[in-house]
Amino acid sequence: MPTCRICGATHDADELQRHITEGILIVHCPDCHAPMGSYHVGSPAVDTKRADS
Repeated sequence: MPTCRICGATHDADELQRHITEGILIVHCPDCHAPMGSYHVGSPAVDTKRADS
């Protein structure tokens, strides 16, 4: 469960506020509206390691 670094509130991930701006997903605390993270929409997963066969 993510905890806001500003107000200290803890929420389930599905309770966080989200919006997309210029291909970036911004996640905000629903209590104080502080940004909690940003992610590139449509980019590959962080773990790009693949097993070769």
